[in-house]
Amino acid sequence: MTAVPSPTTEIEVDEKAVTETYQVQHFQSIFKKCIQAIQSPGKHCDIRSAAPTQQVFDGENFLHRSCSPGDSCSDYKVKNGSIVECENIRDYIGQKRPNPAGRIFDLVTHLAGTSFVFILTLVILVVWAIVGGIYHAPDSWQIVMQDGSSIQCYISATLLMRQQQNHHNQLTTMIAQLRSRLCTIRRLIGPVLQGKSVASAPLKYQDLQDDVGDAQKLPVENWFSLICNYVSLVVGSVYFFMLYWAGIFIWVGFGKMLNWSDEWQLYINTATAVELTFTSVFLQNIRHRHMKYISRCVSSIFHIDAALEEALRRRSGDRERNPVIEIEAEKVNVGSRTIDYYAHLVGSGVGAVISAAVFIVWLAIGNTMHWNSNWWLIIGTYTGLVGFLDGFALRNVYFRESNHFNVHVQTLVDEEYLLFQSLGLPLPHDSETPVNKSFAYKLSSFIGYICSQAFSVYAAVIIIVGLVVAAGALRFNETAQLFCNTPTMIIEAALLIVLIEAHNFTNLENRVKFRNIHLRRLALMKAMVGDDYLANECA
Repeated sequence: MTAVPSPTTEIEVDEKAVTETYQVQHFQSIFKKCIQAIQSPGKHCDIRSAAPTQQVFDGENFLHRSCSPGDSCSDYKVKNGSIVECENIRDYIGQKRPNPAGRIFDLVTHLAGTSFVFILTLVILVVWAIVGGIYHAPDSWQIVMQDGSSIQCYISATLLMRQQQNHHNQLTTMIAQLRSRLCTIRRLIGPVLQGKSVASAPLKYQDLQDDVGDAQKLPVENWFSLICNYVSLVVGSVYFFMLYWAGIFIWVGFGKMLNWSDEWQLYINTATAVELTFTSVFLQNIRHRHMKYISRCVSSIFHIDAALEEALRRRSGDRERNPVIEIEAEKVNVGSRTIDYYAHLVGSGVGAVISAAVFIVWLAIGNTMHWNSNWWLIIGTYTGLVGFLDGFALRNVYFRESNHFNVHVQTLVDEEYLLFQSLGLPLPHDSETPVNKSFAYKLSSFIGYICSQAFSVYAAVIIIVGLVVAAGALRFNETAQLFCNTPTMIIEAALLIVLIEAHNFTNLENRVKFRNIHLRRLALMKAMVGDDYLANECA
């Protein structure tokens, strides 16, 4: 006779099956998260953002939000026992990173572009030059500069990559929020005007309360920023680029005289190390000052927009929120995705951790190698090769993100033009970016374009592999490491000059575009509201 399983046995079997199923699902979930974490670096995401909606209260009823005096509304406050309208959010809302480590990294990136860091770098270079003059420029003095410069440029490449990513996300979010409020303004103007026209005589620039200054040049805060403006034009010019390569050819000409020795290689490595240190920090400073102007300009635009939206809501009684605008991420191929993946690692905490690990290992083997010249050159070789690749990756990412931003800022401009046309309102005079048709500029643009292509990044990888194989054949002795350092430092230094020129022109274009947006919003505000540009605020 067959035994019938007891109920207890059945329950035990079911619990075991459920446990095993749960463990499998848990493992699959962890595995899926790991795969997503591995694939996430460099992934472009759509940006979705809306301008903060301006809340309006007429003294008795909330015109915009369905809340009562007993509710908790962040845009209102209690005064003398009554609900009164409070300050709306009138400025640009940035996206903050959720984790503290990311915010700290962003703060360090911001500080690295300040004038204080740039001046400190100049002081260090001057002190180093004085010490070299006193001790007659020994080899150890040159190697210290090369290593220090390589490490500094390696760190700067990480910060420049982070800075580039932050600026692109910030600018794209600004465009999304500007388009969001523009949609609301276009929707509100129709009911308010009720078919009436606001056509008027062309507005003169002096009639507009413009407070952001000229966009053709970066605002001059003091004598130091004035000098920086001129230096950026000189260093970023094709003439400086040609002068740099003339110096390289002169150095090559002295090679035979110096028997192609290690000392001969040290000379050019030292010279390019100084140039790399200066240009990398200078580039961070240029970006920092440019974004200060853009942020000031955008802040003024947002205040005008918010005042106009609130005025229109008061007159129309509209309660609909500002729409969310979605800006699609750049579509990339496999090659560009690989570059983005690498760029993200370099500009993230992962890159910082890898760098820290490399430096710790380098310091740990110092005693084993008796702290000799070869040991000193190891870190310079590593950072030099990686920095060489970073320079090309940075140029490629900057080129593609600039094109992506230009497409969407043009969409905003087109929407503004349509609004002015529908209102019969003349456009204020737009500033135009100066067109440079000189041969020098065309040559510089061509070089910058070539260096920004994906195949240039691939070529850099091939060169690095070739140099490492050649150095390995020489067992990574001092000559082999100098052989790795010399060509990469020469090309990286030249690439930074090209990058400064690209930034000069692109930054000028962006400043002019935002300044024109500012003028159009001022003209729209004047036509709809009059000369009273300032909205009422809470007492």
